[in-house]
Amino acid sequence: MESIPEWFRGVHLNFAENILYIAYPSNPSQRITSGKEDDKVACTEVREGCSEIRNVTWGELRRRVGHLSNALRAHGVKKGDRVAVVASNSVDTLVVFLAITTLGGLFSSSSTDMGTKGVLDRLTQIRPAWLFMDDWAVYNGKTVDLRSKMSEIVKGMQGIEEFQGVV
Repeated sequence: MESIPEWFRGVHLNFAENILYIAYPSNPSQRITSGKEDDKVACTEVREGCSEIRNVTWGELRRRVGHLSNALRAHGVKKGDRVAVVASNSVDTLVVFLAITTLGGLFSSSSTDMGTKGVLDRLTQIRPAWLFMDDWAVYNGKTVDLRSKMSEIVKGMQGIEEFQGVV
């Protein structure tokens, strides 16, 4: 493709806002929670082996996304900044994704079972400001300590000017 085509010129969309709220029917510029009331279940997290099953309400999800997006903003994350995760599929990963997109940032993820080289190949290309990483994972019923991988990744990110740290 020689040039990027323009789509919907002048239209702005916040993905996270459209997931966490709905548009007011008579005025789409206003948001409401109809159908996504605070006490209703937004998602269910099921950990490996069905060992942990947890429902998360819309209210909890919105609060967590709000807190994290405020923290990211306080640490200088803004529209266009890149933030990555090396984490399992979890509510925590969803919260990071939504908090980043709330600010207009770009999100990238890698699985915890990827090798350090593969993770670093991705991270050094996208040059994230922050990396969120699980410090443990469960595979085949066994807990795997990821702290040494985390240390290797941090060492591998030295020299990436945008990189501020790991959460």
